[in-house]
Amino acid sequence: MAVQPSRFKRILHGLLALDTAHHHIDTQPILLPCHDLPDAFHMARVAVVSDVHLPDTLVSLNTLVGCVTLQKPDAIFLTGDLTNSYTDMDGEALRELAERLTAIAPCFAIPGNHEMRLEREPLYREILTACGVHYLFDSYADWHKDGQTLRLYGMARRRPAPLQVQGQPTIVLAHKPQYFPYYQKARWDIVVCGHAHGGQIRFKNQALYAPGQGFFPAYTNGVYHADNTTMVVSRGMGNSSIPCRIGNRPHMPLLIFCADATR
Repeated sequence: MAVQPSRFKRILHGLLALDTAHHHIDTQPILLPCHDLPDAFHMARVAVVSDVHLPDTLVSLNTLVGCVTLQKPDAIFLTGDLTNSYTDMDGEALRELAERLTAIAPCFAIPGNHEMRLEREPLYREILTACGVHYLFDSYADWHKDGQTLRLYGMARRRPAPLQVQGQPTIVLAHKPQYFPYYQKARWDIVVCGHAHGGQIRFKNQALYAPGQGFFPAYTNGVYHADNTTMVVSRGMGNSSIPCRIGNRPHMPLLIFCADATR
């Protein structure tokens, strides 16, 4: 059944289109020391594209793809909610995005909560895999670079269980950052998330509200550390049920992996 945005939401999106600050993407380089990192992945660059929420993205596909291209990534992580379940699914835009990103670098994707709703996940999976995206659904995929391999894990439904990988860092795509204590308990090294939309409204780096965390959320933007677990959270590229963002530009973390013999 078609899902149409409300008149109020359409008006708000129209007003946001006049805010030129939202037409630019904040890129955030993040250096991530990793134990036992294969030599080929030292200083490898990964662009994180999350929460695009097609068709309710804050930037055009040209702007998004252009920004990814400028980062010269060795891989691209798509950490869920590329679509918006509160509107009709824009399969053609999703296909165009996937085709253009896979032309830049290998892409690794998980579903978000918006893909898991309304039985959309099979079509989402079909479109991404047809475009050559490595799709992770409580599973793993191997990233190959210069004759070496780095295994990546993707979480869809399951809460994490303790996971030990011999001789490599444990790198996981997991859409929801509010489960950070579970990721820490699972002893994962690096977890890459989205979902929180930067807290929608930000003032002096304080976020107002995030799904799954409520008001004044703890995990909305950038880098968080606990014990030996590091979590990176993207503020994302679009909106869903809450159609406005203030002080909160679209956000693309740029992960830079480096060897760390001390961890």
